[in-house]
Amino acid sequence: MTVDSAATPDQQPSNGQASDGQASDGQGSDPQPSGGRPSTAAGVAQIQLAVLTALTGGVLAAGSYLGRVPLLVAIGLVQLLLALSWLFGTSVPGRRGGLVLAVLAAAGADATVLHWPDSGYSPVLGVLGMAVPLLFAHQLSRGVVRTRVLESLADITVLLVALVALTGLLVLRAQGNGDILTPAVLGAITAGLVAAHFTDAVYPAPRFDPAVDRGLPAVVVGVLVGAMVGLLSLRRVIDFMGGRGAFLGAAIAAVACLLSIGAAFSGVHSGLAAPGTAGPVSRTVRLRPLAAVLMTVALSTPAAYVLVNALSSTR
Repeated sequence: MTVDSAATPDQQPSNGQASDGQASDGQGSDPQPSGGRPSTAAGVAQIQLAVLTALTGGVLAAGSYLGRVPLLVAIGLVQLLLALSWLFGTSVPGRRGGLVLAVLAAAGADATVLHWPDSGYSPVLGVLGMAVPLLFAHQLSRGVVRTRVLESLADITVLLVALVALTGLLVLRAQGNGDILTPAVLGAITAGLVAAHFTDAVYPAPRFDPAVDRGLPAVVVGVLVGAMVGLLSLRRVIDFMGGRGAFLGAAIAAVACLLSIGAAFSGVHSGLAAPGTAGPVSRTVRLRPLAAVLMTVALSTPAAYVLVNALSSTR
């Protein structure tokens, strides 16, 4: 928080109300100096997110390239890290029971998709349906110490949806040309997000929100990089010739970049704050960037699945 150089020690206590106002509207915690350049802390945070995104996408892409079983292992690892980082990094109330629900949902979704690989996302709807009463039962099991019930219910529900969403990669891998489509989709998501994070590390302006170090140029760069990845990786697939591969990569990257911005926005205005930004700081703050990255990649998967099938079926 910046302090006016003209303020005297006697004046500073009387300005407490103004300082609180600055913190509430995001200006006092804005990590961007004048001229549109990010602060060192904000730039380092973006580079950290880029590295985590590259590692996540690389693990999933390598698994999809090697086969369905390696992809299942990679998805299981990502699901485990997502559950742990989301529940404990954000200090979700009832996180121990939430972890049990997360393991059951992830295992159930993976098993159903493997058993019915040609049914798309339909099998996992039953998993989500069974999770609904278990979510309420979990809240009742917390006993008289139940606090922040709606927050706990909402956070765990979002986690279960993200865990189930990752199984779309197994569905894509089982489709025709799945050995090409799945790495291409993951490449577009990963490359687009990495390019966007590096762009925000250099110039996050104009911003979508004063308190969030994410800018419009990063989205444009991410979309262009995603289009390039889609064009190059799908140029030999008949269904995605004639610019369809570029459009697919651009669309998937756009969805991923917007989800990433949404994660950053919700993090600044809630408990999911990254280092160097607004929001409370706790001992588990180091898990929060990982949770944001994994959540972004997971929630981008359904959009990628829909776009792939929509473009391939309209030819």
